[in-house]
Amino acid sequence: MIISDDSLLTQARALIHAEGAAVANVAEYLDEQFVRAVHMVAGCSGRIYVTGAGTSGAMAKRLAHLLATCGMAAFHITPSDALHGEAALAAPGDVLIVFSKAGKSADINQFARICRDRGAGILCVTAEPESELAQLSHLVIELPVDKEGEGEGLLPFGSTLAHGAFGDALTLMAKRLRGFDLAQMQQTHPLGGAQELARNLKPAEE
Repeated sequence: MIISDDSLLTQARALIHAEGAAVANVAEYLDEQFVRAVHMVAGCSGRIYVTGAGTSGAMAKRLAHLLATCGMAAFHITPSDALHGEAALAAPGDVLIVFSKAGKSADINQFARICRDRGAGILCVTAEPESELAQLSHLVIELPVDKEGEGEGLLPFGSTLAHGAFGDALTLMAKRLRGFDLAQMQQTHPLGGAQELARNLKPAEE
């Protein structure tokens, strides 16, 4: 396929604008379900597990890291590891957060089913609120997919970024509810530039 340089730039810019719109639209989708999700995560008395497959799995790992950074007992578990024994960790008081655009992955759904049977709460983020995963979940966050933000309408570009934006909002609001402050952030970030940044920041106004 021959594509001119001008066309390459035009198409690339159009994709990035569409991806930006997919992220910005997340703010419009947040409602009382999001508030419930924040309380579910902030009030978790056990452990928080985050899972997903493919690019959703990458965002799940990112969210687990961010939640743990903000003082929550959060861990990333892949569906394959979960179904080879790690699902035994799930217990009452725990929360499983699942990223799955279609909600149809058999391994993810089986993991969710095991966690639910073992007494954990299930929070899913999906574009399909009628999917099997959604039916297994106690709380469903619907993030619709705009195909213009997906690579050729199929590659999960914008939807992955939207999951990241949702996770960021969830993390920050749960952090504030739990009262994890800058002093704790400094204590737990002894390396890198976080120490200097934390010293220069003031607590967010309520």
